Amino acid sequence: MFGFVHGGIDFAHKLDGASSPTESYYKHVHAFYEIVYFVSGDVHYTVESVSRALEPGDLVLIMPGQYHFAVVNSDVKYERYVLKFPRADIPAFLDERLKNRSPFFGTGREFESTFSRFDSYYDFGNFDEDELTAMFLADTVKLLVMLAREPADAPHQTNFVIAEMVKYIDENIRRPISLDALSEEFHFSKSYISNEFKRFMKIPIMQYVRMKKIIAAHQRILAGEKKSYVAEQFGFDNYSTFYRQYLKMIDEDVLLRPAHPKK
Repeated sequence: MFGFVHGGIDFAHKLDGASSPTESYYKHVHAFYEIVYFVSGDVHYTVESVSRALEPGDLVLIMPGQYHFAVVNSDVKYERYVLKFPRADIPAFLDERLKNRSPFFGTGREFESTFSRFDSYYDFGNFDEDELTAMFLADTVKLLVMLAREPADAPHQTNFVIAEMVKYIDENIRRPISLDALSEEFHFSKSYISNEFKRFMKIPIMQYVRMKKIIAAHQRILAGEKKSYVAEQFGFDNYSTFYRQYLKMIDEDVLLRPAHPKK
């Protein structure tokens, strides 16, 4: 087991014992890549509108901006590797090829050797932090190349109503999005939309919309745009409200923080 945080990456090999608290599997969205390689346990994982009961050797690829969470049976030990790294560390062509893939890869133990190397790099003890970062990222890029070439995705369940709503929200992220607008677009009652979304996604739909807007806004801030301008572009009428919510999300993970934030 190891935990390594340096140079914008957060790589870990984790083992939670039976009855461990499960707060760390909370529902969230962030602006960086995340890979979860499942070793063992009893876990049901959801990424946006698709979900799967994980099997040993499964790999979950979470693209920047994708909402996700795990439902974990805390009576069973949960072992996995978790890799978090900025989008900027990935070649643009890979980012483009991976963005429309399913998040679930049921490849058995095909990639086990890659993750075993991570253990060996860390345990060897003779590499400094910059060397470890370079080695971790080099193997991760190789892994992503292989994932982009995978011909088939792991079987999973898709909620097609939720999938259409997620697509609509992503495509209209700069526009005002309300329950009224969603009801008119999809010809469902507001109560049906609210209840169905909460049932599957475990989060109120308008909270989901705010999270996605803040993450999309964060991408523009990282590109150098001023926070006040970005808040206006993404439909936040009250800058103070936006800034409080933005800071809260950034404070929850160091990888979200821009190197040179602009007011």
